[in-house]
Amino acid sequence: MFFVSCEKQDQPIVLPPPSGAQHASVDMGEDYTDQVFYNLASGKIVYTSKVSSWHLAFESTPLGYHIYINGERDFSVFNTHRTEMQDVYDTSMVNGKPWQIDDYNGASNATAIGEWLNGAGTSKREVFILKCNPGDIADTFLKIQLGYTNEGYILTYSKLRDNAPKTVVIPKDPNYNFVYFSLKDERITTPEPPKNTWDIVFTHYRSTQLIYNNAVFPYQVSGVLLNANNTTAAVDSVTAYQNMNADKISSMHFSDARDIIGFNWKDYDRVAGHYTVKQNKVYVIKTQDNKYFKMHFLDFYNAQGIKGNPSFEYEQMQ
Repeated sequence: MFFVSCEKQDQPIVLPPPSGAQHASVDMGEDYTDQVFYNLASGKIVYTSKVSSWHLAFESTPLGYHIYINGERDFSVFNTHRTEMQDVYDTSMVNGKPWQIDDYNGASNATAIGEWLNGAGTSKREVFILKCNPGDIADTFLKIQLGYTNEGYILTYSKLRDNAPKTVVIPKDPNYNFVYFSLKDERITTPEPPKNTWDIVFTHYRSTQLIYNNAVFPYQVSGVLLNANNTTAAVDSVTAYQNMNADKISSMHFSDARDIIGFNWKDYDRVAGHYTVKQNKVYVIKTQDNKYFKMHFLDFYNAQGIKGNPSFEYEQMQ
């Protein structure tokens, strides 16, 4: 569902009439506590939820089986490769080995949990240790084991030293990209609206794009992710926003990487302690109903100077 790809346009693109330029802004909170889902055609926010409201996301497509983690929660995973919950009771086996996080481009082959099914489509029953933010989950370390049916998932979880794990069935819902589970609240949650109602989400997440001395470091960023349901985008830093038109679409490379828009439409000035927006970065978004919108960002602050309030201009293309 999330593989990064490029779309080739073999036929001339026929676009509906333009909808006219629109200016919009969203409020993520000064500390980026909210994620805001936006529909470009309607020009409306369709849903707002807390970024911290989930820990595990279970793919909800009929053949999907991948599981994602909430990187915003300083969450990471270690596969013990053991198959009995009672054999995993401390973190000594992790010593000197790396914890895993998802790549936030959304690629299903780059998840922290990885390929937990065998070739026959049944669970390998491997036990994973989850490293949690102690401010979020007091126990810090949990362990889980996963099961799978075509209708959904079976999640078994407990504290590391607990030999009485809990089991919950997580059914798929084809109206959503994912079904979410909060380990803190121990329940299924709904932080995302139905997949056919939105195009982009403004959120706080953990990126792996920071590179220093040829090493990659994860760090928290605020930015924009695409809807995983048949939504793609392309970026142009050369063509001015007002000059971006339908004639240029056929030569653009569209990607379904969820973070193709991401966070680097802005820069942070460490001396001034202030964000500036790169208005020359123009994004063209192809929505799930085959509409094209051009978009660029205008600011990251509201009228009161509070950050976490990105404003942007966009319009449907002729």
